Amino acid sequence: MAARRVLLVDDDPEICHFLAMLLEIEGYQPITAGGAQEALDACAASAPEAILVDIAMPEVDGLELCTMLRRQGVRCPILVISARPGHELTRKAIEAGADEFIRKPFDNADLLARLRSRLPA
Repeated sequence: MAARRVLLVDDDPEICHFLAMLLEIEGYQPITAGGAQEALDACAASAPEAILVDIAMPEVDGLELCTMLRRQGVRCPILVISARPGHELTRKAIEAGADEFIRKPFDNADLLARLRSRLPA
């Protein structure tokens, strides 16, 4: 069985590297993007089975990216990750098209469980 492709979108290369290693250990095939345009290009090229998106990114933030992805017909699960404070952020993420909101710092096992729960068996 081929590894499931998960797109990681974060402008911080260290976070992308960490998440990519975590996903590889769990048997996923991570694809990384440092921003919105790279993410849109990666979706067009590889049709990921799930997307992890940081909110705080320059130029186009993760919420706007979620909206763009949904408008382009991306239907895979989108999990938004953020360290930004505020109780309204979860609602805003869902309204933008996200399926899950995960607050940083997150528990690795929780992140993986949420990802697994969103992927079809």
